[in-house]
Amino acid sequence: MAHTTKENRDIYYRKAKEEGFRARSAYKLLQIFESFHILYPTLDEESALSILLNSSCSYCENTINKSGKNDKSEEISSNLNTEHTLLNGYSNCRDSDGDSDSDSYDYSDIGLVDYVNIKRNCLGLGRIKNVVDLCSAPGSWSQLLSKMVHQDHRTLKNACRKLQNEREVCKNLVEYVNIKPVIVAIDIQQMAPIDGVHFLKGDITDPEILQQVLQLFIENVSRNINEAYGGECNEKLGRSAQLITCDGAPDISGLHETDSFLQSYLIKSALSVCFSLLDPDGCFICKTFFSSENTPIFTQVSSFFDYCTIFKPSASRSSSFEHFIVAVGYKPVGHIMKTPKSHGIYNEKESENEIDSELKEIIKVAGKIISWD
Repeated sequence: MAHTTKENRDIYYRKAKEEGFRARSAYKLLQIFESFHILYPTLDEESALSILLNSSCSYCENTINKSGKNDKSEEISSNLNTEHTLLNGYSNCRDSDGDSDSDSYDYSDIGLVDYVNIKRNCLGLGRIKNVVDLCSAPGSWSQLLSKMVHQDHRTLKNACRKLQNEREVCKNLVEYVNIKPVIVAIDIQQMAPIDGVHFLKGDITDPEILQQVLQLFIENVSRNINEAYGGECNEKLGRSAQLITCDGAPDISGLHETDSFLQSYLIKSALSVCFSLLDPDGCFICKTFFSSENTPIFTQVSSFFDYCTIFKPSASRSSSFEHFIVAVGYKPVGHIMKTPKSHGIYNEKESENEIDSELKEIIKVAGKIISWD
């Protein structure tokens, strides 16, 4: 963080120092969460119980008599505050067969969904467990993500334990709750360690890096289930990310049009990570230097999401051109292969050399500007 007199007068700079964040940018992400109800409001025990009580799956229907839950559980469910919020920023609401039901929500009026009475699948309660933070250094976003996601996990896990003491709980639900979150930070620069965050040093356009992220997700699921049950886990559990963030930017030249153009290439690279790792109905947050939605890069991003907008948090300086693309409800295109290559759009007829050359061109265009002098 900067140490100028002007920075020391900055309220967010002082708050970051007091609360232990590495940069004031953590409050930009926090304000995005608050505005779009992503991981916000913080999950409490009663809300966690309501989420658990309104879950179901084929295993529940076949082995557990739902009408047998005791009066105490019914009382907890009926007396919960029906506060309206968009759970974790995306509906991820599925019926008992696991099919997405997000079409029933109006994302243009984002933030107003009654999550108490939503019926969810036991294999996916709509919680954010896996997060990928691209261009993460110095790590303030990763710090905030780790704090909020792990707190959400602990609250849900404690609520599940309480519910198990009162009634029989679905095995799939217990497995889902016991899987620990995975926060992965990726940056081409070295970053100091953060508790609860896996750091990978490398380029976000490198397929090997993305394969390492996927492997971390799979190993985490297997390890947690084996510790709890000593058996194999359901293949649908925890294999992808529910939130991908990117606060990266190229070297600033001072020319707004040039900086915006270079930033658009970085956004495309971040979007390619979504094609490879983001869960259906997941969220994507990325920095941009465009303030208008009438831009090609915004159109490209919005075509893959139910709801997409450009937002400028109050923590962002008024003199800065930075805004953030907030995209909710990811919808992968079925006939396009999910791959970290060629921005996620990979034609089998393309050769590997053509794809590699395209990636190299991206890195070259958005590289350092020293040679411009």
